[in-house]
Order: sequence, then C-alpha cells, then structure tokens
Amino acid sequence: MKKFKINSVEYSIDTEKTIFEFLKDIGIYVPTLCYHPYLRPIGSCRVCVIKDRGKFKNSCATIIDDGMDIETHTPELIEMRKWILQFLFSERNHYCMYCCVTNDCEFQNLGYYTGLDHFHFPTFKNIFDIDNSHPYILFDNNRCVLCSRCVRVCSEVAGHFVLSENNKGEHSIIVADNGVQFGKSSCTSCGLCVQVCPTGTFVDKYSMYLGRSWETQKIGSYCFSCPVGCGIEIYKRGNNIVKIYSDWDSFTKGLICHKGRYEAVINYRKYKNGSNIDIYENLNKIVKDIDESSVAVVDGTLFNEEIEKIRGLFPKTFALYKVNPKILDNPISFDELDNYQTYIIAGWDLNKEYGTIGSVIKRNKYYRNCKVIYLDEGKFEISGKTIFIYKNYYSSNFLNGLDCDHLVLPLNTNDVGLLKLIGNKTLQEIDNLEYSSLFIFSRDLNLNISNITGRFKRRFLFTIDVDRYSELFDEVFPIVSEFEVKGSFYNLFNQLLCVDRVFDREVV
Repeated sequence: MKKFKINSVEYSIDTEKTIFEFLKDIGIYVPTLCYHPYLRPIGSCRVCVIKDRGKFKNSCATIIDDGMDIETHTPELIEMRKWILQFLFSERNHYCMYCCVTNDCEFQNLGYYTGLDHFHFPTFKNIFDIDNSHPYILFDNNRCVLCSRCVRVCSEVAGHFVLSENNKGEHSIIVADNGVQFGKSSCTSCGLCVQVCPTGTFVDKYSMYLGRSWETQKIGSYCFSCPVGCGIEIYKRGNNIVKIYSDWDSFTKGLICHKGRYEAVINYRKYKNGSNIDIYENLNKIVKDIDESSVAVVDGTLFNEEIEKIRGLFPKTFALYKVNPKILDNPISFDELDNYQTYIIAGWDLNKEYGTIGSVIKRNKYYRNCKVIYLDEGKFEISGKTIFIYKNYYSSNFLNGLDCDHLVLPLNTNDVGLLKLIGNKTLQEIDNLEYSSLFIFSRDLNLNISNITGRFKRRFLFTIDVDRYSELFDEVFPIVSEFEVKGSFYNLFNQLLCVDRVFDREVV
C-alpha cells in the first residue's frame, strides 16, 4: 500500500497509477497537451507539471510512489504553466482567429484556462510549407506543438508507422515516410492523426468550417462500410454529417479505416435525397405490382430488417452471390485476433480493405515480432499459434491439414445476416425459373449484375447511385443511406450490432 499526500490531504493506493490518472479519479484537474488517455505517456510538453517534495515532475508520466507530497496548483505552478504555453505559442503560427479549428482547439483552450491574453514573444511564424497533397487531410506543420500524439497513434494504435519527427529544436517537424508529401506517402487515410491532434496541424478537409464539436450532436453507432463494424461517433449538424470519429470505448478500441471515416461521409453527401425510399418502412407503397412471377435479389449491403421486409413481400428471394458458409463459424473475437504469432493472408490488402484488422496485424508484426505471410510469397514457415485470414470466395482447401484457425472475410458488411435470412441460393443456380419480373436491392456502388438481368422481361433496381444503372433497368429507385435506417447487422465476428437512425426523415 502506497501512502502519499496531495495538497496536504492523505491518500493511499494499492495499484500502479500515474499522478495524473489519480488526480483525474479524485476530481482534480491538471491541464495536459501531449497526454492522451489511449496513448503511451511521454511527458514532453510539461504543461501537466506538479511539485513533489520540492521537485517539479510531469504528472502524466510519473508513477505514484510511497511518501510523495504533491502540490498541484500553487502560484508557482500556475505561473510555470502559463510560461510553458507562452513559449509554445511563440514557436509557430498560432494566430487563432485565422485557424479553421478555432474555438474547437485543445491548445487554444489551455490559453483561456491559464488566462493567457497576450504574447511576450514574437509569434505567427509561417516557416514550413503547407501540405495539401492528401485527398482527405490538410497538414500544416506551422500549427504543430510537437506533442507527438499523431506519431504515437499512427504506430501504437493504427500500426501504420507513417509519421515521425524530423530535425531538432525549432526546426523539428512531423514528416510522413521520412519526408515525402503526405498524399504520396504510405498513409492509409485512417484519420487517427486528425482525431488526436490538439491543434490545427492535421485537419479533415471534408469537415472544415461545417461546425465545431460543441455545435454538433454526437451519436454513437457502428460503421456499415465493411464487415468489421467498427465503433464510431457520428457528429451531425442539421441534415449533414460533419465528421465521423472512431469510438475508443467500442470493441475495436478506437480503430477505424478510410471507408468509415471519409468515404461514408462523402457518399452520404453525394447521394442523399429527400425522396429516397426507406425499404423497411414504405417499400410496399412503392412496389404495388408484385405477383407470383416476381423475384427479389438482395445482398449484404442491407440491414437484417430490410432483408426480412423484402423476403416477406416477394414469393421468392435470392442472394446476389454465393456466401461461404464458414463465415458462420468464425472462431474468434476481435480481441482474440491479437493472440496469434503467425498471420497468413490471402486475397486482400492490409492497407486497403478490412483496415482495422490490418492495423492489429501490422502493429503485432512490429511490437510482438509476429510473422505476416502472404500466400503469393511461395514457400513459408509457420511458427506458434497461427490464423489463416482470407476472403469469402477464396479456396482454402490446401491449408486444411495445417494446425491453424480460419477467419473468413465476408464480401459485404452483412453477409452473415444474408446467409442466415436468405440462405445460399442464387439465381444463377436455378435453371427452370419462370419469373418475369426482377427486383434487385443493394447499396453497393460497384454492383455486378450483368449476368442475371437478361433473363427477365421487367427489371427494377433499388440502389444508392441511380444514374449509374438507369439504362439497364426499366426503373431505378433511390433508397436511403445507412445513416437513415434503424436496423441491425452481423459483423464478421458474428456480433449482432444495432444502429439508430441518424437523420429523421419524412415517409415517402
């Protein structure tokens, strides 16, 4: 049991905690800048300084020890924090009124907290080029305070190891891949650097000036962009999504990829329409001529409730494609993915698809020295506990004799739900079909339907991108996006995830 004092009050603790963590637990606020609760503490900014028996220490990186006598808010400490901020503000361009994150900036808030109302030193320096080469992120080293949050989250959490710090002193900068343009680097666009940045150094281009965090409504949800189903936080203002952040408290522990962070937002803004159809609530009002000659085809881009609605309206409902039944027997959870020593990969790119799974594997390769093997590498050796991860369509027969677990990656988000609700029958397998009307339902923007449409006299499509397929069908109906549906789906770990409607809308 460790006994110690904080501001002359005695405390005791039998676990290992930093001073900052304990202060937070008992409700004493100490300002921080480089600290982030989900990153390794480094104590570089000194803003969280406290005093212990006459010595100044960084509270975020100092473990509580027996006999400590801690002071947190003496006049000396308050003045010291203010001077630390004076130096930080003077090093770069922190002219807040011209920054897109003003009034939504941790660094600026610290200035207000300490009563900083003027600068003692020259400031507003623009000495570094602004990097606008990235498709989603604006990168400006002139606003950087060198807290290294971006560097740490890129390696410790995301496992991408793109960002690092170069040079020394006032010439220190954050660089991508040791100095290439951000947009030409190996960045996978997960956006975690933006999410943890306490200034305007990393900024989402698609959320600039659309609303500060305190002007938006935050909604906890799950990403519907791929079969992982990451936990996300959706920030909306009016009828628009301002930004999407990852949820640190979800089962994916803050991980996210470019599909959930950026593409989902861009697609919503591009295809939202007040007259879009809600399949679950009002499909029967739109489709009035269903008879025994009508057949429906659905895929894993629909929620369970939507699939059930369609199945209840049509005499026959089929899957658009075959689904590997092994996805129902995926043996592990997301947490258990961390427990393997060898990862065998087939049919997908760690940086482009199933991004959060890729993050887990990539950081384990670096921090735990795990093996990552691609099947196109030819001969390979397996050691330790092994998992074989492959796409739905991939044949894995030649690995059946190996002692390893299998994790099958579905093609679309709710393929598990598709298999459970529809089964594995597709139109291509049925030769004696006597149906004349075809109805296809999908949110897939790259829909492959050319091999089934020719067999029907009347063809109808319910999708997101109406213009792309209008020539192939008698009529194409726009359906609502995943943000306008209250529903459920199964991710690739066979978790049933439920989402609420983000936007209220009028029933057509």
